[in-house]
Amino acid sequence: MINTISVPALESGVIRVFALSLSEADAKTLRDSASSQDTQSALNDALGAKKLDLQHVEVFAIADLSEMALADYLLEGAGATPPSLEKDRGKLSALDGWVMVVYSSAFGGVAQEITPAPELTLIGSYPQEGADWTGGVDLRTPSAAPNQDPPEDPLVKKRPSDAAMSGRIATVALLVAFGVVGLMLWVGS
Repeated sequence: MINTISVPALESGVIRVFALSLSEADAKTLRDSASSQDTQSALNDALGAKKLDLQHVEVFAIADLSEMALADYLLEGAGATPPSLEKDRGKLSALDGWVMVVYSSAFGGVAQEITPAPELTLIGSYPQEGADWTGGVDLRTPSAAPNQDPPEDPLVKKRPSDAAMSGRIATVALLVAFGVVGLMLWVGS
């Protein structure tokens, strides 16, 4: 039975983990393919993908994690959400040999139907933690609403602006100056 996995367009924040049933030499070939920039790589063939961004695919031996469990690596190193990993922690702990970790960004935002080779077994898909843009702030507070000038009280007269006051002072000064000049012309004649 051929299992096809649908990757939607513009998918982001999903980590897919595949167990590899390959010989050591074949697994190393896949790992080396991940570090090359050959778009027709063995990884594309193994996943049955059209085109992968190989910088977002990891192939490694679980033994390379040393004392860290694969679930902990996905949690701490890849940012997978804890609830999604906890349900598969037993499956992930039982794995040995080689694994392939494929991030959503490997598909470049292009919708694809991938058909992994029979030697690749999808263990699980795990969402990554995203940024919490809300920050726990209730944006419905009165101070966050636009145009929050207090309502005008019709009984309270508004204070004139500084520009209006400056215009009034200039007008009075000009009237006084005209009066003084007029008085001087009248006295001098």
